[in-house]
Amino acid sequence: MTISQRLSEIPDEVASDDVVELRKALIRTQRQLKEAKQRTDELVEATIQAAKDATLAMGPVKPVIAPEVAKSGKKKPEIALWHLTDWQGSKKTTTYNSEIMRKRVIEFVTKAQAITEIQRTHHPVNDVVIMFGGDMVEGLFNYPAQLHEVDSTLFEQYVTVSRLIVDTVRQALAIYNKVLVVAEWGNHGRIGSKRADVPRSDNIDRMCYELARQLLSDEKRLTWQDCPDDVQRVEIGNYRALLIHGDEVGRNGFASPAAIVQHANRWRSGAYPWEFRDVYIGHYHTHACWPMANGLGSVYQTGSTESDNRYARDLLAASAIPSQRLHFIDPNKGRVTAEYKIWLD
Repeated sequence: MTISQRLSEIPDEVASDDVVELRKALIRTQRQLKEAKQRTDELVEATIQAAKDATLAMGPVKPVIAPEVAKSGKKKPEIALWHLTDWQGSKKTTTYNSEIMRKRVIEFVTKAQAITEIQRTHHPVNDVVIMFGGDMVEGLFNYPAQLHEVDSTLFEQYVTVSRLIVDTVRQALAIYNKVLVVAEWGNHGRIGSKRADVPRSDNIDRMCYELARQLLSDEKRLTWQDCPDDVQRVEIGNYRALLIHGDEVGRNGFASPAAIVQHANRWRSGAYPWEFRDVYIGHYHTHACWPMANGLGSVYQTGSTESDNRYARDLLAASAIPSQRLHFIDPNKGRVTAEYKIWLD
């Protein structure tokens, strides 16, 4: 029985003035809470609608016509693999902002298409797997002064990055017959501080992915995996790999390359309950590759579209040239056949 129910059973003639006032205060508080909840629900609904309106205002999402892919001999087909990560949408430095982010992502797609056409002269490349690796947005909750290092609010980041993801997937649909999207979220998409009582999967990156997925829901040639967990499984025929952001390893999300490889080897030896060959990570904004202990698999680390990162320069004494990753996969032998570092500076 609730307090209000118990109070309501006390006759007014025996109830003290304090009890009567308490009853009135409780009723008043309940009414205020109900009104506050209604206002919150209305605010959430308005925010969702505003995000959709802002996205639609950038132009309609038209259906993509399937490409006419020329047949290339009797060679066995391979699958293209795009690893796009750490866009840091809205990050503002002397050499980077949202506009430059968009130009560099489009440049990657252009170069990936050109390399794909070269590959097609030898063997078919009909499909692509796009791995979005996280930190697609810059966010607002990672550093005390972060608010002064962005060119748009969190709401604008959500709209801008979601639309860029949509445009990237649509361009891929114009190059390949089928597109599979595997999406991972990063630490910059975190809502609130590290101590905030918010589920990790409630992440701005994941929200961007979901909005983009819904906007492209009519594309029959597109398959899009959800990402409730922070380790994503990539399966291309007999090829198996893990996609993580990189902050899962090490204390406070930072570990040396040796520690990352050691961690991946332990996963490979049975600590992770799914057999895989390779691991793809971002987070560190540099392009690298390390062999795993079995001599077959590798840990592939991919760079960022961002440039001139003050945090990396001042605290880590590190710097990197903007880049993303393009692979080609043999789905029968289950391994990478070609690796490309796509420069975007």
